[in-house]
Amino acid sequence: MSGENEAISKMAKYVSDELFSWFKWKRVELQNFNFACVKQAGHAPAKAAEHTHPVDAVFYYHDPYQNRDVFLNTDLKSYAKGSITVAKILPALRSLAQAIDCARVSEEWHDRYVPHDSAYEVRGLLFVYNHDNEYDKSFYDLLFEPINGRGSKEPKQVKLEALPIADGQSIHIYEPQLISYLSSLVVDAARLHKNGTFPETEYEFVYPEMRLHKTSGEKFSRAATVEMLAGPYLIIRHDKVIKYNERSGAPEDRYPEGYVIYYHRSGSSAEEFAYFLDILSGFQILDGGHKIRVRMIHHEPASDPKSNFKRAINNYAQEWGFDKYKLERLREIEFELVEMTKYSFSQTPLAWERQ
Repeated sequence: MSGENEAISKMAKYVSDELFSWFKWKRVELQNFNFACVKQAGHAPAKAAEHTHPVDAVFYYHDPYQNRDVFLNTDLKSYAKGSITVAKILPALRSLAQAIDCARVSEEWHDRYVPHDSAYEVRGLLFVYNHDNEYDKSFYDLLFEPINGRGSKEPKQVKLEALPIADGQSIHIYEPQLISYLSSLVVDAARLHKNGTFPETEYEFVYPEMRLHKTSGEKFSRAATVEMLAGPYLIIRHDKVIKYNERSGAPEDRYPEGYVIYYHRSGSSAEEFAYFLDILSGFQILDGGHKIRVRMIHHEPASDPKSNFKRAINNYAQEWGFDKYKLERLREIEFELVEMTKYSFSQTPLAWERQ
């Protein structure tokens, strides 16, 4: 195995074992294999030899709303700060779009990565990891920076709509800040578990029952979808936390059932949090006597988000005419700001780069 392929294999293992597995994703063991292009006339018309598409890793989970598996043909990138440029990202997106276009109809890809014949969907995932933990720019602003085109003296504006993404095709981007947020979330949940206030496995990602969308699958086996992980909040419900007491030799209750909600916005105003409370109310999470913990993780948090959250509670209660009991119920919500950690998947450097 070449050094680059070995690094990709390590990255896939770290991502699946240390990050995505906590969100209950699975990884197909077979990885880092190319598959034959079935649309070479459109994808590589000038190429004489057989064209192939790369597959670094394939992750999958069951979508409880769509009641089908989602397979993510994943392109794993590990870049230093100065190497994260539009000139690197655009070719990666173009290559991934073509790979998904073929994967959706390729028998070779299906036979290799899909372990069953039930309903499924193939999507793309571009995973851009910053291995030196120094990238502090807006990744999506980067995509709109001008780029030098072939035969052009002046940089031209990038047109994302020109990417060869077919109708009905989806490509997701997990960029450095989002990866840092998800990594920080997993580290924080492990800390809560160590303190005896969060279970090891018996937790569920909350999917509210919608009028047009009903959920499927056993609640504790449901994964968090790729869209959910990139959203402004992640709602997790857990049962009562029970721990084994080594001294007495018996199980004991450590923490009551409730919700841990990871909030991924800056918390810059009371109005922002009032909208968030209204969402929780619509999901009926504010009802009952269970514990509610809001844990905010953001790379640029506001100067005093906790005060903004308290003001939002008072304003929200006043707007809806809540009585003293309901106001106290809202004030029982625990709010904590969790520091964004500079997390590395391994002490072994993963300083590899490629187009």
